[in-house]
Amino acid sequence: MTKVTNTSRVMLKAQPVEVFAYVSDLTRHPEWSGSPLKVEALTPDPVGVGSQYRSIGGKGNRLNELRVTAYEPPTRFGFVAKDQMGDVTHEFTFNAQDGGTLMLRKVTGTMPLMVSILFRGFLYPMRGKPSMDKAMANLKAKWE
Repeated sequence: MTKVTNTSRVMLKAQPVEVFAYVSDLTRHPEWSGSPLKVEALTPDPVGVGSQYRSIGGKGNRLNELRVTAYEPPTRFGFVAKDQMGDVTHEFTFNAQDGGTLMLRKVTGTMPLMVSILFRGFLYPMRGKPSMDKAMANLKAKWE
């Protein structure tokens, strides 16, 4: 198995506490996702490590089981998405900078070697990166 990691960053005109609250609410991810997405909570509020969700979306309308893995307001949030391809970890960090928030997003997937070669050479440049770039642009537009 091979790990594939992609990162992105965006500067937002809002305080880390506001951005953290918005991004850590997985039911709001469809508002800024780079592709069609639906998310439903499977566990009651409040959000915390272990909270579970279900999402449907992305390319091919994939069903994912989501579980919050990091919840450290207002600096760090993470979750793992499980689907038929395996696990994908999403990690967000929020840093106060220049009167706003620098948000870093790191997405790491674990996949067989041949799938990782296909992903890096074709799937990510053609589908993944444009979707991630669109999501970051949508977040930036929300806070402008």
